[in-house]
Amino acid sequence: MTAIKEITVFSIGDANELSTWSNVPYFFTKNLDFKNIKVNRVNIKENAIINILYKYTIYILIKLINKNSNHTYFRSGLNYFLTNRKIKKAIKEFNQSEILIFLTYSFCANKDHNKKVLLLGDWCYLYYISKFLKREPMWFEKNALAREKKHINYADYVINLFPKSQEFNVKHFNSKKQFYLGHIINGNYELNHEEIISKKLNSRKLLFIGNKKYMVGALNLIKSFEKLNTNAELHIIGLTKQDVGVHLPSLFYYGYLNKGIILENELYYKLIIEARVIVNTNPDWGSFSAITEAMYYQTPVITLPYPEFTKTYGTEINFGFYVNENVTDDLTSKLTNILNDSKDEQLNKMKSAHNQVKNFSWSAYTNKVINLINE
Repeated sequence: MTAIKEITVFSIGDANELSTWSNVPYFFTKNLDFKNIKVNRVNIKENAIINILYKYTIYILIKLINKNSNHTYFRSGLNYFLTNRKIKKAIKEFNQSEILIFLTYSFCANKDHNKKVLLLGDWCYLYYISKFLKREPMWFEKNALAREKKHINYADYVINLFPKSQEFNVKHFNSKKQFYLGHIINGNYELNHEEIISKKLNSRKLLFIGNKKYMVGALNLIKSFEKLNTNAELHIIGLTKQDVGVHLPSLFYYGYLNKGIILENELYYKLIIEARVIVNTNPDWGSFSAITEAMYYQTPVITLPYPEFTKTYGTEINFGFYVNENVTDDLTSKLTNILNDSKDEQLNKMKSAHNQVKNFSWSAYTNKVINLINE
């Protein structure tokens, strides 16, 4: 295959916005731009008005049937039909594209074209149900699951952002099409080692990043923070005082910080640069991408040893600590250890954190994607 000149990328949200899906569409498409590839960005986010109507009608009925369901309008047959119309229109409009890339497993192109198709995602719907919700699929979820299975088996390439997700897909779908190319850092702040060292060495600031899905991890940290006999501060990005319901003199909330807004972007990275450690002990998933980004900026880590993290960084780490199941007591102990580190110990953890992820650049990652397509 000759060098790729034009690609059409479909994303759930505007790929030009940093706030879309953990910054992935933004950095992915920008780095394709940097390689002089023409990128056609297609937003296939669901219709907002229909989404609201669905939420207050059908979604409520489904929740009454089973409160553990998360079957929203996004997974509905109506949204699938309307989104396919958008996809067909875009394929026709951008008919010079050599490959169609979907930054989701939930949608794909039909077979009425001669273009290669690549899907890139974090995990499939079946993985989410079985690994995070820890249950069997419900009857009203099976159509969405069947559609996603068809997409994954049909695509020419299926790239997984996480190794355990890739193992799951190999087991449940066409294994020859599954690829894991490593992880990436969604950072847009210029790395300055001297600045970071000067800010972190005297820092007493603990950092948490996560929204309401990570509430258990936030509460674990707050409980442990209250037990510390030290003058530390706790800074929480992604949640407000109203969300959590806890007020302490040295506890600071910032809510969601949008990297697409200059002042919020500056504050986000200021908090990372000044953090002594980033902590998230949420069960099963501890804000992997945010922690990986913080590691790039030399931030030690405290987290639970959940499968995706240990598969990526090992069952033992020298850039921070894993905590055991007795989270509160063990976390208090680990926080105390971090805060009492000598400068040499702290510098070693900082250097190790950065070295673990320093090669996770989007430039290198998009090169891997292009090389995969060109093979």
